Parts: sequence; C-alpha cells; structure tokens
Amino acid sequence: MLLQNINLWAVSLAAFTNVVIGSFWYSPILLGKNWMHEKGFTEEDFITGHPIWLILLLCFLFGFIGALSMAFFLTPQSTALSGAGLGALVSLVWISASKANAALFENTSIKLLLIHAGYDMIGYMAMGAILGALN
Repeated sequence: MLLQNINLWAVSLAAFTNVVIGSFWYSPILLGKNWMHEKGFTEEDFITGHPIWLILLLCFLFGFIGALSMAFFLTPQSTALSGAGLGALVSLVWISASKANAALFENTSIKLLLIHAGYDMIGYMAMGAILGALN
C-alpha cells in the first residue's frame, strides 16, 4: 500500500505545527503589521473576509498535503536534522522559487516576498524535523 510507511500522526502534527507557525508569523506579534502594510490590508479587511475557521482549516489541509508529500522522501533512517534539511530544500528550491517568479510578474516588493519565503522556510523546516524525528 502507498501509505504503509507513512506516519499519518506525524504528518498531522507537522501540518498543525505549520498552521501554528503561520498564525504567529502573520500576527502582530511577529510580521503581521509589515505583511498587512505591504499588502495594503487594514483591520477591517479581515472582518469582511473569509471566516478564520475556514482559513485555519484550509491551512491545515494544505499543510497536510505538503507534509504528506515530504514524508514520501524520508526513509526510516531519517532524523529530525535530515527532515529539517529536506524542508529547507523544498522551501527554497520549489516553493520560494515559484513565489519569486510570481512576485516578479506581480511587481511584489522584495519585503513581501521575504516575509512569505521566511514563513515557508521556517514552516517546512519544522514540518520536516517532525517527520524525520517521528518517521
């Protein structure tokens, strides 16, 4: 079976951790104010936007898909360190490079690109570390 060597609890924990990291990353505690400024958002935009439960649910779903995908590249010999390395590689080579291409065409500021890329790097490294440790 395709998923027989995948620890779905670890994948779920990794996805949940990514949501928690994102919740702090884009909050006023860390980079939320800078992110809102770069996007031109106001507090009122979040009152009329998507409900927070839907955003968090979808973030978990997308994080689960990302973590599940990374789990296929790990072996039983993987460690938290090698998993974090895989997360850094995935973030830098696939995710951030793709976002950089989009940012060029959308005339996005480098600051906004770095905010997003930083979240991806930290989030995917954390997911990889969890997957590597619990593999």
